[in-house]
Amino acid sequence: MLCFLKGMAFVPFLLVTWSSAAFIISYVVAVLSGHVNPFLPYISDTGTTPPESGIFGFMINFSAFLGAATMYTRYKIVEKQNQTSYFSTPVFNLVSLVLGLVGCIGMGIVANFQSVTLRISTEINDDF
Repeated sequence: MLCFLKGMAFVPFLLVTWSSAAFIISYVVAVLSGHVNPFLPYISDTGTTPPESGIFGFMINFSAFLGAATMYTRYKIVEKQNQTSYFSTPVFNLVSLVLGLVGCIGMGIVANFQSVTLRISTEINDDF
C-alpha cells in the first residue's frame, strides 16, 4: 500500500496549479480576443464565448478529475492510518470521500454548462 502512495503528494499540487492555470489562461484568451474588459472582468464572463469557453471547459474537467484523485488518495491515506492507530471513524472517512466526489461532479457540471447570453425580443407576437 505504501508503494501506491509514494509520490501522491504531487496530485494536490497539480490540482491547484492546473485549476489556477485554467482561470488565468481563459482570462488571457478572453482579453486578447476582445471579449472582456481587461480590468476586473467577471470570472463567469471570461469563459462564455469560444475559444475560451472550450479551453475553460477542458481544463476544469481535468481539474475535476484531479480533485477526485486527490479525494480518493486522502481516503486511502486515512484508511491506512486507521489500521495502525485510531485516527478517525471510517464512516466519516467514507462520507468525506462521497462529499468530495460530489463536489468534483459539480465542478464538471460547471465546466460543461457555462452561462450563455440570451437575447430577449421585445416584439409583441399577436399570433395567439
